[in-house]
Amino acid sequence: MPLVRRSFLQTLFGGSLALGSGEAFAADSKPSNQDDSVPLVMAFLTDTHQPAGNAEVIQRVGKLIDQIQVRKDAPQLFVFGGDNVMAVDGSQSDEQTDIQFKQWKENVIDRLQVPSISCIGNHDIRWKDRDANNPGTYQEKARAIETYQMPSRYYSVEHGDWTFFLLDTYQYEGCEIDETQFAWLEEELKKSDKPALVVTHAPLMSVTHFYEPSTDKGLGKGYQVPGGWSPQRLTLMRDLFRRYPRVRLCLSGHMHTIDRCDVDNTTYICGGAVSGNWWSRGDYLGFAPSWIELKLYPSGQWSHQQHAWT
Repeated sequence: MPLVRRSFLQTLFGGSLALGSGEAFAADSKPSNQDDSVPLVMAFLTDTHQPAGNAEVIQRVGKLIDQIQVRKDAPQLFVFGGDNVMAVDGSQSDEQTDIQFKQWKENVIDRLQVPSISCIGNHDIRWKDRDANNPGTYQEKARAIETYQMPSRYYSVEHGDWTFFLLDTYQYEGCEIDETQFAWLEEELKKSDKPALVVTHAPLMSVTHFYEPSTDKGLGKGYQVPGGWSPQRLTLMRDLFRRYPRVRLCLSGHMHTIDRCDVDNTTYICGGAVSGNWWSRGDYLGFAPSWIELKLYPSGQWSHQQHAWT
């Protein structure tokens, strides 16, 4: 039986971040008049939760990366959805924290043969490092930003014929896309008509929230979704994507479940977890450890395939 979702996933530990500006560096989809252009092939891995000092798990993660890279359609890009390390957001010592980030770099980043991009998950944030007197320094995220080779806590980057927007969903105040970040995203979306893919850790839309046992309060009593599972004010995000339909796809993690929903012109995919049930035996709520392969076409069309692994 899968573990009931851990309490630390339902609670934000507090901590802040902010950035003056992020740096810019349908059914799935090919229609009958198939686009002959070569797609950008990418691998989306989220919630790896690579633990410190666990040689067996570290070896398995490295083997997975190697296996993905020798596939016939080997990815030209790896995208990581956050919670790459097990957890540094609680009572972990500085030594434990340093080991987790060091082992992620050595076991994953250093073995990649192609570029990678990442967003930050809630468990990647070192809240102990937060400088309450200078919250704009974002010290609580500095180690993750450096290790994951991110230019800042949110940013955009071009790969193939697509623009990738990697956003930051966890603030000291809660799970949200803060006003500064939202304004930046809106301005960036105005700059081009190229198809866009948004990556967040917390889902901008997910239907499997309602399969979590802790949300179901019983017949006739409705559901209660914790505030840390999706950012606040999602109606504003929907309105933004309706105004800028270049946003074709949103990828996320956090929930360790896999789902897809289509709203307006945008598809939302929650990508499961490489770690499955946090490396415990068995699946999580029936969802096996997984990663997702995507093919992104210059036309804005795309396709995806889930890959369970052991």
